[in-house]
Amino acid sequence: MPKPAYFWFFLLLFPATTLAVNKHFQAFNDPSQEQRYQALIEELRCVVCQNQSLADSNAELAQDLRDEVRRMIIAGHSDGEIMGFLVQRYGNFVLYRPPLEPKTYVLWAGPLLLLLLALLVLAYFIYRHSQNKAQTAPLSEDEQQKMAQIIKDVQS
Repeated sequence: MPKPAYFWFFLLLFPATTLAVNKHFQAFNDPSQEQRYQALIEELRCVVCQNQSLADSNAELAQDLRDEVRRMIIAGHSDGEIMGFLVQRYGNFVLYRPPLEPKTYVLWAGPLLLLLLALLVLAYFIYRHSQNKAQTAPLSEDEQQKMAQIIKDVQS
């Protein structure tokens, strides 16, 4: 069965909508600058997408930040100055690996604390379950006969 023409039309258009286009592309004169640029935009988080690097994001703000990083590299700023500028503007959130300081202790220790809490809760439930099993006494002879009679009555 042949596919309708609009199917092929949409199939051809779909990949075009997923590509990020650099509207303000400016080439580097030095390959080392290009390498620094690529390394920096991989290390910086898109503040709009939150879980993508600047290199991966299609957001307009990410494009603006990529342009700013490119401009600062061409202007001769160091990687530390570029990261410092972005941290000053957007906070430590823009870094995939924020520095270890009092403001970020929760960020660094959070996953470990959650894991420890989960292990404590698991240990508590295992302990309670074992205590409940230990407290149940076996049925007496009389109780066993009553249970057998109930099962017989239900089956018949």
